[in-house]
Amino acid sequence: MPVSKKRRSPKTPTRAQSKRFLLPMPRQEADALCLQSRIALESVRGGRAGSHETTILAHTVLLTSFLTEAGHGVLDLSFVRQVEEAVLAILDAGKATGEWNFDETFVQSLTTVINEYDRQMREVRFGQVLAATKRLDRMIASVRTAR
Repeated sequence: MPVSKKRRSPKTPTRAQSKRFLLPMPRQEADALCLQSRIALESVRGGRAGSHETTILAHTVLLTSFLTEAGHGVLDLSFVRQVEEAVLAILDAGKATGEWNFDETFVQSLTTVINEYDRQMREVRFGQVLAATKRLDRMIASVRTAR
C-alpha cells in the first residue's frame, strides 16, 4: 500500500510566496501601475480628462491614503485626505454633469500625491500594498451594491 505524502493546502502560501509579501512589489509591476496614474495626470494637465482618467486618479489617491494611514507615507495624512475628498467630488460632479474640471491648485496637490504613490509602489512591502488594494476593492464593491 503506497504511503500518502503530506500535501499543503492550496490556501497555505509557500515559504517563497510568504517572503514575497515582505519585499516591495517587483519593479516592472510597480512601474506599470505608476504609468497608468501618470498618464491620467497628464490627461488632466492637458484638459483631456474624462471619467476613466478621473477614476484612475481616485483609485490612486485612495490607495495612497490607505497606505499612509497604515504608516507608510511621508505626506501628512490630512493633506492626502483633502486631495481624496476633492478628487471624489470631481468624480461625482463629472458623472452627474459630464464635465471634468480640475483647477490648477488642485492639480499641483494631486501631483504631490501621485509622486507619493509612485514611491509607495516601489518601496512599501507587497503585503501592505495588497492589503490596501483589497480594502479599495471592498470599498468599490460596497458602493456598487449601495446603488
